[in-house]
Amino acid sequence: MLNYGIIGEHLPHTLSPKIYNSLFKRYKINAEYRVIEIPQNSFDSLIKDVIKNLDGFNITIPYKTRIMSYLKYVSEDSEKIGAVNVVNSRKMGFNTDWKGFLESVKSRKLYGSSAVIIGAGGAARAVCYALKDMGLNVYVENRTREKAVILAKQFDAQVGIPAPSEVAIIVNATPLGMYPNVDSMPDLDLSRFSKKCLVYDVVYNPRPTKFLRQAQKLGMRTIDGYEMLIQQAILNLSLWSFKELAEELKGNYPL
Repeated sequence: MLNYGIIGEHLPHTLSPKIYNSLFKRYKINAEYRVIEIPQNSFDSLIKDVIKNLDGFNITIPYKTRIMSYLKYVSEDSEKIGAVNVVNSRKMGFNTDWKGFLESVKSRKLYGSSAVIIGAGGAARAVCYALKDMGLNVYVENRTREKAVILAKQFDAQVGIPAPSEVAIIVNATPLGMYPNVDSMPDLDLSRFSKKCLVYDVVYNPRPTKFLRQAQKLGMRTIDGYEMLIQQAILNLSLWSFKELAEELKGNYPL
């Protein structure tokens, strides 16, 4: 049996095992995907043993950067973003966060020249990379301004909020609103922005988040993190040597 999993801390919210195990069962693949939780103070002492028998894995908060020093190879985009979220059997690390985000938004019409990212962590870096690839002017808003400045400098972005009329997309790239803290949300007044603005939340549990419910009440278009998760899953399967399955799922997997 092939062994896959997701490595992180505090993962009761993750839907990844359900997604992958249902696919393995449907396509009669002898494989299992499981949750692997590691406390932060034990990560360095446990990680080598944990990953040595895995045929591939995802890595999430708070280890997307820490895992990089334990891999044999890290892709160029992962180096630029400073985070890895998927690793193959050869312990090669990649970032499908930004590609999954890009795939989930590229068919949407955007009205404006600027994007606002809330957050400055690994997810924010991946989203920033994707939005810059789309040719948008990116602005970073974060509770800790110093972290926002560092991210903005890294990606040739700016700190703060531009004129609301310029904003095409707002992205919550923080864990605010994620289960079980479902009543939290970014401190941003969405009523300042156009109803044509697209509001995106990388959080996918719950669906929708409080942040997206507020946007919907204002008549704004929204996307939650589940679409990004599905697009990532397809990309991850390709990296795990299931290229034919990944091709079959493109455009056909129910969101």
